[in-house]
Amino acid sequence: MTEFTLVRHSRYAEGANPDYEGAVEILELGTGEASLVRSAGGTVFATRQAAELAEHLANQPAGPPPARASAPGFFSSLRIGGAEVYVDAR
Repeated sequence: MTEFTLVRHSRYAEGANPDYEGAVEILELGTGEASLVRSAGGTVFATRQAAELAEHLANQPAGPPPARASAPGFFSSLRIGGAEVYVDAR
């Protein structure tokens, strides 16, 4: 069964683009990674559709345009595939 989680957006993590500092993106989990995500406080999604909805909701700007994505949580120091696991604060 394929599972998914949300992590810090790669455009920030790899390119240090400040427009993506608070943004998240979907990451497909490999074998055994779901337990690591849960131990960091992250969420594991059973379907890509559920992960896409969570990604969309988390990336909603905090203010009027041109506000940047501002996920209401934090990024764990635990990394999956080099990306920081997102922990939703809601």
